[in-house]
Amino acid sequence: MSDAATSSTKDRFLHGDLPFEDALKEVTGTELDRSDLWHILEGLASERNATAPVLSAHDAQILDKAGFVADPLAVASARVDRDIRMQNLVHASLSIPEAAERLGVTPARIRQILAEHKLWAFTSGRNRLLPPAQFTSTGQAPHLDRIVPLLAVDMHPLSVQALLTTPQQSLIVEGEPVSIVAWLTGCAGTEDDINQAADVITSAQWESA
Repeated sequence: MSDAATSSTKDRFLHGDLPFEDALKEVTGTELDRSDLWHILEGLASERNATAPVLSAHDAQILDKAGFVADPLAVASARVDRDIRMQNLVHASLSIPEAAERLGVTPARIRQILAEHKLWAFTSGRNRLLPPAQFTSTGQAPHLDRIVPLLAVDMHPLSVQALLTTPQQSLIVEGEPVSIVAWLTGCAGTEDDINQAADVITSAQWESA
């Protein structure tokens, strides 16, 4: 967004002519409805009223690396950012019926694959959702079924999505780091190829333990 457009959005928002969710979309490109925003507000309220630390060790580490101090504004900003990313992931993820259609199988087969730990899902409300990084436009990402069993079932969905899609320094293609999904998509699926991707997951889970 240009500086002029940002200034226009700011002026309209400050004058009360632009609802918060519309301002959010114009500034960040993120589209959340009021039910999503309410979940975020509830999360902020629960953390403010909690007696335990409001940040997980993972979030605290991210703030430390970014140079933030653990003040209320930094905590609130981290929480809102995390919740927005989570809502985006929920909207982008596939339900079991959608995953079944994508793979050309029945929902019962998807549940079986999940039980075999060859796909990874998380619970949102009453639904089990599958992060989109696991899929291409026509099916499951190549060779991913050999990597998914290494993902801990209690990993945070945002961590799973990031781990699969963030370029990794140990996975190099034509001189550039690529993500696990890109690596597996472009590789021949040899034991060495799989082990290189597996090492990334193992290292990441050791670091977060």
